[in-house]
Amino acid sequence: MVVVSCTSLLCLGLVSGTLAWSAGQAPSPQGAGALPTGQGTASPSPTVLVPQTQVVYETVNTVECVQVPVTKLQTQYRTEYRTEAVPVTRMVSEVVNESRTVTVCVPKQQTINQQVTRYVCEPVTEVKRFHRAVPVTKTVQKTVYQAYCTTELVNKVVTRMVPECVTETVPVIHMRKVCETELVTVNQKVPVTTMVPVVTCAHTCGHKCGGGCGSCGGATVCVRYRPVKTCVYQPVTVTRPVVKYVPETVQVQRTRTKFNPVKETIQVCQTKVEKIPIPITQCVTTIELQPYDVSVTKMVSKPVTETIPVTVTTMVPETKTEIVPTVKCRPVTETVTRQVAVCVPYQVPVTVMTTQLQTVAHQVPVTRNVMVPATAPAASAQTAH
Repeated sequence: MVVVSCTSLLCLGLVSGTLAWSAGQAPSPQGAGALPTGQGTASPSPTVLVPQTQVVYETVNTVECVQVPVTKLQTQYRTEYRTEAVPVTRMVSEVVNESRTVTVCVPKQQTINQQVTRYVCEPVTEVKRFHRAVPVTKTVQKTVYQAYCTTELVNKVVTRMVPECVTETVPVIHMRKVCETELVTVNQKVPVTTMVPVVTCAHTCGHKCGGGCGSCGGATVCVRYRPVKTCVYQPVTVTRPVVKYVPETVQVQRTRTKFNPVKETIQVCQTKVEKIPIPITQCVTTIELQPYDVSVTKMVSKPVTETIPVTVTTMVPETKTEIVPTVKCRPVTETVTRQVAVCVPYQVPVTVMTTQLQTVAHQVPVTRNVMVPATAPAASAQTAH
């Protein structure tokens, strides 16, 4: 958006306000030359710039999107058929006589003597023994056992476990705590006083050591011994308490349940099965094989070899040449006319609506504060002291 910030009316107002302000600020010649007097006099009214709100119409340029028709040439394709000559080759069949060599098998007969084996059947009679089954009924004495059940009382020994509470004394081992005293050797500090020789030179006679007077006894060095206390580690036997656990056997009474076997004799019913033999007479039929002879005649084949004339036909190959009609294909080229489809481009005007940016001017009211010159009311002057 483009905004024109200065219009003719606004610029005119600003120029007039500036001029009025400059006129009000400039000192008048009368005021400059006048001097304050003792009496108060009335001064002319000053010009003051007063802010005033004015509505000004400004021209604002806005950019709008407008649909504008545009004509363009568009390439399209159409199909056209053209006639063209195309050579076409086709095969044409012809009958041609060709000579070829053929091998033919010709039958040829000849007579030869050949041994032939033939089989002759002769009857042979044999006697064979066969068996036939014959039922035979016989009387047989047989013993049959019949079961007989009896019940009787039988003494039976039964063992039962009878519980019994028994109190017994059982030894129990406890560990008893015992405090004993034992001797232990410990290295302990012991104070010892030792006499250490110290060299001094403090004589009552006033002579130095080795001066030759009788007070020193002729000693060359004055030596005195001074006691010095030191500590020496020496083994000391000390009594120390020691805790030990001593096993101790204590007799404790306890109650346990003991099962004692007790044998009792009871009477039990027992079933007894007895077999009683009963003789019976029974007829039994058995099958017995009875032999008999039968004469059987069968035909037995025997081979017989004979020499007989045989006519044999053999195929003898013979070669001969013959004329055979053969069909052959020969290519023949012809020119054939055909229609071919071809795509041909052409230009077509097409109107398309496009979006374009267009600047449009608008009158927009704008409210502004403008400094306008105004006459201030005159104030009464006081007398200067």
